[in-house]
Amino acid sequence: MIKKVITTALFAATLTACKSTPPADVSLMDTPSVRYKLPLDRAIDIRFNTYNRCVNSGSSGCGKYDNIKLAQGKDSILVERRVHNGIAGSGAVFSIDKKTERTEKATIVTYQPVKMSSYHEGLLFSFGIPKLDITNYLSQSQFKTKFEVDSDYSSQSVKANFDRLMQKASRDFRIYEENTNSKLDLEDYYMVDLDGAQVVMLIETFPYRDGSKVVVNAVVQSKETGSGLVDVSAILKSVEEKVSQVVKS
Repeated sequence: MIKKVITTALFAATLTACKSTPPADVSLMDTPSVRYKLPLDRAIDIRFNTYNRCVNSGSSGCGKYDNIKLAQGKDSILVERRVHNGIAGSGAVFSIDKKTERTEKATIVTYQPVKMSSYHEGLLFSFGIPKLDITNYLSQSQFKTKFEVDSDYSSQSVKANFDRLMQKASRDFRIYEENTNSKLDLEDYYMVDLDGAQVVMLIETFPYRDGSKVVVNAVVQSKETGSGLVDVSAILKSVEEKVSQVVKS
């Protein structure tokens, strides 16, 4: 009889452990906002980092996953960081207000963290609430740009300039794309560090008139600078100036 009571009690406890705890809200209104200064003459698609990766695996498969998901609306975004075992886990969900203002010289997009809600799924062997520096996360985005530069030199000479003056891109650089973990796998990618950004560029050169045309497809990854401002306009200008210097060297 005692054995039956103990078995029943353990079974009931296991069922209780599978339930989710109610979300606990923490205000983030005092958290610094992150602003993006965008040019007026081109559309810029800001992408934030999302991923789903195994961080602890064994003979029976992956025992712990870590992932970040993102949902964007017109005036707000939700960022969720979650750790789980494939079924149950724990997470933190950040609610962020998004405000867009157009001025005479630029478009200013402001991201203001509002609150963080945390949850546990299962009390038995549950994971701790994962941490995320939301200001740093919002500051480290990626955006793409494409432009062309004409040169008086041949395609071979221009390509040689890039090989000589620019660093080859690391294959570990990951491009933020939805539902993929895109990594670099092409020979003609180059990397340069600028003030406030790291830039990876695919350089293509073609014969053009008496010289050549250089087509640049760049992925820019912004950095946390402590100012709360990501000046996309200034970064794009620096990228184009850097490429022009190499092309005309």
